[in-house]
Amino acid sequence: MKKFVSAAAALFAMPVVAANAQDNASPVAPTPGAYLGIDTGLNWLLTDGSYQSQTGYAVGGKIGYDFVGPRVELEGTYRNNTSSGWVNFPGAVAYVNGQINQFALMGNVLYDFVPAAKFVPYVGGGLGLAFIDPSVSAGCTMCSTQFAYQMMAGIGYNSSPNIRLNLEARYYGTTNGNSYANNDLSLLVGMTYKFGTPR
Repeated sequence: MKKFVSAAAALFAMPVVAANAQDNASPVAPTPGAYLGIDTGLNWLLTDGSYQSQTGYAVGGKIGYDFVGPRVELEGTYRNNTSSGWVNFPGAVAYVNGQINQFALMGNVLYDFVPAAKFVPYVGGGLGLAFIDPSVSAGCTMCSTQFAYQMMAGIGYNSSPNIRLNLEARYYGTTNGNSYANNDLSLLVGMTYKFGTPR
């Protein structure tokens, strides 16, 4: 967790440095357009019921539209963490090692602060649904549907008018008063490809 905090602190400091850099101007003015993207990285469960979880991973894809500044996107992300804990089976309680799996379908709204720059700091948030295996038991496969929400902050690098590389810190949570709820931190790297811009 200390490594994540240090990485997140560095990530949030980077937009300030990038926004004030003298050579941060991109040679090509940005244009609106649709884009596709992928993300992958590490996932930490902050709260996960009564289970103890190891550092896991996240991987996802998205489709969006860039208005040059504001962006909107639809995203699907899978998270996996190895966990252990006491599980209530019919007629018995057992200590089980297994996994907690999550798939979230989210609608996101983001904002790029300096979209014409090489280094682009951004923030965003999203709402959607999560389908969760809330137990380390093999008998439950994405059997809990939850409301999900997330906030993200990151910095992108415009390597070309079409391709952007991203480094992002993300807080993601699920909530349901009658069932499993959890909170996660993710550190992700990703790439997006924008259509219809000069190469």
